[in-house]
Amino acid sequence: MTFRNINRNRSRFAVTLLGVIFSVSLLLISLFTFDAVDYMMDQYFYEGQSYDIAIRFDSLLLESELLNISRLDGVQKVEPFMEIPVRIHYGGHSEDEVLLAYGPDLTMKRLETDTGQAIRVPEAGIVLNDRTARKLGITSGAQVEVETLLSTGPVHRDTVAIVGLCRQLVGAGSYVDLQQANRLLNERNLVSGALLRIETGKMEQVEGELNKMLGIASVLSSQKEIENFNKNLESMNLSLGIMVLFAALLGFAIVYNSSVMNLAERQREIGSMRVIGYGVGEVSAMLFKENVVHAIMGVALGLPSGLYMATAYVQSVSTDLYSLPVVIYPRTYVLAAIGTVLFIVAAHLFSVRGIKSMDLVSVLKSPD
Repeated sequence: MTFRNINRNRSRFAVTLLGVIFSVSLLLISLFTFDAVDYMMDQYFYEGQSYDIAIRFDSLLLESELLNISRLDGVQKVEPFMEIPVRIHYGGHSEDEVLLAYGPDLTMKRLETDTGQAIRVPEAGIVLNDRTARKLGITSGAQVEVETLLSTGPVHRDTVAIVGLCRQLVGAGSYVDLQQANRLLNERNLVSGALLRIETGKMEQVEGELNKMLGIASVLSSQKEIENFNKNLESMNLSLGIMVLFAALLGFAIVYNSSVMNLAERQREIGSMRVIGYGVGEVSAMLFKENVVHAIMGVALGLPSGLYMATAYVQSVSTDLYSLPVVIYPRTYVLAAIGTVLFIVAAHLFSVRGIKSMDLVSVLKSPD
């Protein structure tokens, strides 16, 4: 009887199924964003960096100036870095970029290729950010012209080889060796900041000492970075919650409307079944079987469709400041499937409430 009724109303069944598929996809996209942000935070803040404080100076300083910082009580390790704004020219096109220069013995920051593999700072050449590489059409091994864009001092130009591509989920920048960055500026042993590892329990003390020093433009702890990031996520969590609600309401409304129409069309058939002894629960179960087909096919087609839509969504929202990874945990697929079943069951229960109060005499008297 279930498949006969589906075949009798194929157009309505197809439209309802399409609505369920889109509901599952929207639900998966909403839940997937939590996975992507969770993965991004884990990779960037917890696995990608192990420093406690990052300091930046007002101007480029000699690396020897870091000795005063390393002698502070509570500072266990100091690793210098340099940030240089540049413009990369290739094939008649140009793109602004930031060169992040670290020493070869970098331990407090993890560098990754565009495929997620850990890499070391190259002795020569640039490991270019994959987003910049895509914009300029650059592949590994290409020669590019690098133009410095410092606010002070002369402009320097040099031709540098691209030795690989890197991935940054948060922020931008390409990696070079600290000595090579100095050669690009025709300087020696200059730095613009440092990464610090602090002894447990002495974070506030060290921060206070650093804030008293002249020439330090900013002192940012990794814990405050995480707190600021979580604070910015609060508004996103609200919008994602609204998306989940709309996904559930969309599926509920479509299935409910289809079930009500099905019930209205089959009142005489249902009335006859009630008269010959079928209970309300048995009739409801018979009608629910059609919704079970919607649920099974909707989940089976909606989950892969949601993955495809999530990929397209990531490509549209990624910026130079962050790039969401397409990461969907298994639990998210399970939650999307369970959510679909729940709103279909709810829609069915609301639609069959009229069976119990149906006037069987009037229904059976009405002509077909």
